[in-house]
Order: sequence, then structure tokens, then C-alpha cells
Amino acid sequence: MKAKQRSKSMKIILYMNLILLLLIIIHVARKSENNFSPPSTITLPTLHLIDVAFRNQLITERLASYSQSYNNSLGVCNIKNSLNAEQEKIFPRISELLITLRQQIVTYPNQYFNGRGIILTVGSSQLELARVNLKMIELTRTRLPVQLWYSSSQVSQKFMLTLLDRVPKLNASICCFDTAQCKTRNQIWQLNSTNVYKPITGTLWKHFPYKPAAIISSTFEEVLFLDSDAYVTRDPEDLFLSDPMYLKFGALFFPDSYLSRQHPVVWNLFNTTCGDHEYELDSATILVHKKIVWNGLYMAKLMNDNHELFYQHVTDGDKDTFRLGFRYMNVKYYLVMTPCATGSFDGTRFCGWTLCKTDSLAQHIYINHVHIFKYENIKYTSANLGYTRIGLGDPNNNSFFFTHCRLPGASTSCFHIIKQPNPHITNSNCYTGGVPLEDIENHQYTLNESLLFDNSRKNRVLFSKTNHLIPNFVDNLLKYIE
Repeated sequence: MKAKQRSKSMKIILYMNLILLLLIIIHVARKSENNFSPPSTITLPTLHLIDVAFRNQLITERLASYSQSYNNSLGVCNIKNSLNAEQEKIFPRISELLITLRQQIVTYPNQYFNGRGIILTVGSSQLELARVNLKMIELTRTRLPVQLWYSSSQVSQKFMLTLLDRVPKLNASICCFDTAQCKTRNQIWQLNSTNVYKPITGTLWKHFPYKPAAIISSTFEEVLFLDSDAYVTRDPEDLFLSDPMYLKFGALFFPDSYLSRQHPVVWNLFNTTCGDHEYELDSATILVHKKIVWNGLYMAKLMNDNHELFYQHVTDGDKDTFRLGFRYMNVKYYLVMTPCATGSFDGTRFCGWTLCKTDSLAQHIYINHVHIFKYENIKYTSANLGYTRIGLGDPNNNSFFFTHCRLPGASTSCFHIIKQPNPHITNSNCYTGGVPLEDIENHQYTLNESLLFDNSRKNRVLFSKTNHLIPNFVDNLLKYIE
């Protein structure tokens, strides 16, 4: 009997609570009636997404313009300037050396390399930048493994291992040219020394030859090489998996802001078509499938081993040894000619101090090479990294003016990206104008949005806050860089 009464009382309490809750809901609804905004007035941000049809259109256009650009190259450059006495003496030596080097290329070691990964080379002067770089890679949460290649004559294993301590979530290892060993924080394994292709640096202060040696020595079949100051802005795995030009050619290169400065005779030495219309490379970022482009990579390695001839008379450091080595071995590559730079804006003029890299269809910015800062003692601040300019469209139609120059009286040099023709381009190939109003955009992109998503964006230069175009990049970089 008592149990029945208790049950009845609980039901009454439950009903009273339900009635009270209903009264509260009615009261709140009436109170907010005048403040209610109908759904039709809510403005949602427009998402910039590319569809399959436009993507396929871009691929077709880029392949066609690439083919036209290279097939229309002159078989032999127009030689306006004669060789000087030193070139008359050296160029025949280079021609003979190339024949010898070609015979030294080893056969691709099938079944040895496997998988995909990121490669860095680290010398004693690059430790701090490498720490930052690893942290930026870790922040992307990529699944790609990372190998740091070094020489024990430059950096001790102890110092190299400290780099790994900063990135416990990253699948990273250090690999030594001299011992042919790789090591993680808790594991060590011996490499096949036959497949560790040591660089020859001699008395070089900057050890450029490490770069091609590390690429071909790494245990990965597919490699994304990064300089220590070339920072990823998003997970780069998509470049391996879906970039159409990488999948077709097996090599993506990225431009510096200088048209080829080699003497025209150089192209004849390398038995290739005239390349003086092509931009030099920024070799801070290289994406390659080694099996597809092995001969070109190995020739680049051999040219770097003979740096005393090639650096002084043919290339500016290592960067064009890749382009010329590939051309000499008749190995195709794709140059992603999408000009992009991050820098400062004073309200009128933009000054770029980095070279940022997109995929071959200019959908996303994947890497930012922050290098001018160290050369010109520019401070790493949000203002100096605050804005980014990028030229969208067909990279081979020469619609953009892209250069690196210093105006008279300016405290630093700048990268400039502007549509052509433009009256503010000087005879010395610098730019004196400001940022055109039509270039300015205020859209804040998400990681999934595309920069070039329809025909209206073609042949347009975008100018926006860096964190709008490259979400979180500036904040993340400044958190770790000193």
C-alpha cells in the first residue's frame, strides 16, 4: 500500500515538472519574439570549391600550354654575346665532363626504395631552422615519415637527436651519410651502404651537394625535399596522391624569380633546347618519384659533386643543376610557375620576402620558403609576414610580371607580382607601383577551399592577409621561430 502511494506521488511530481518546463518554454519564446531573426537573413560565408569539370579543364589547359612552351623553344639560343676568355677555356671542359658523368650514372636499384616521405638536410648552421621546420610538419598531422640527412663531420649524432625530441608525434629519423645508419629516438638500423650516395663537398662553405645526395640516398621511392627554411603550411601528402602534373611527370619543380641567366651557349653544352625563356629554380622544394626520374636526379648529384666547375660557370649554387641535369638526360619535369610571395604592406605597396609554393593547379599553398629574412636581417613579425600575393591562371602564358629587385633607396629587396603590361615596371625590371584595388580580397579560406575554382579567377593576382590565404601559418611560425 505504501509503495502504491509513493509511486502515485512521484507521478504527480513528474507531471508538475513537465507543466513547469512547458510554461518556461512559452515564456522564453514570447520574450524573444521581437528579437528573432528569420533564417533567410543569416549570411553564410561562400565556400570556394572546385568542381570536377573545371579541374579537368585546368589539367587540359596546363598540359597544352606546357607542351606549347617547350615545343616552341628554339633548338639553339640566339647568341648575342660572345664567350669571354675564361668561358672559351672552361666550356669545352664542361662538355667533356658531362659525357664522363653520364657514364657514371648507376642503375636504379629496383626493390630497394619504398613508400613516400619528407627529406631535409641539416648542417651545423641549420639546426635552429630545422627545429622549426619539424614542428611545422608535426602541426599538419601528416602520416608521412621524415628523414633528416647529415654528415657526422658537420653535426654530431647527439645534436641531431635533440631535433627529434621536439616532435614526439612525428615519425622522424636521422640518417648519416658517413655511417650509413638511420636512427629514431629508440631504434637504429643499418642501411645498404651501396645505396647511400655520399656527397662530395670539398671546401664549400655551403653544403649544397647534400641535397641531391640525400634525395637519392633516402629510403623513400617518392620524396618531398625541403630546405630547412621551407615550411609546410598543410599536409603535403595530397601532392603525392593527387597532383596531376606530379602523377604525369614524376617531378615538380618550383621557380625562383629570375629568368635564366646562363650564357646561351650553356644550353648547347647540355644538348637541350634553348631554355632562356624559363625561370631558374628555387630548389628549396623538390617533389620527385625517384624511379621515374632517376637518371636526371643522379646527373644532378654528379654535377653537384663537381661543383667547382658547375657552380662558378653554369649555375647559381645547386638550384639549376636539377633543371640542367634533367634536360641533359632528357628527363621531363613540370615547373609550377605560380608566382606567390608573403611579406609586408604599408597601405600602398607590398614587399614580398618569401616564395610560397602551390600545387600544379594553384588550388592551395602548400609550402612557404621564408628565406630573405635571414639574408637581409628582417625581423620575424606578424607585420612582416602579414600579407600574401599570388598570381592565378595558366602559369605558362606570361601574364604575370614576377621579379626580385631593390628600388633605389629601399632598405630591402622585394618580390613583386603584377599583371602585365603595367606602366610602373621600370627599365631595370623593378616595380614602383602599389597594390591595385581590384587585387584585394578579404575572404578567409578554410583548408578545404580552392584558390583557383572557376574561370573568373584566371589571370588574376590576389592580395590578402596571409592568415586568410594560408590558415594559421603566421601564428604557427611565429610561435616557434626565434
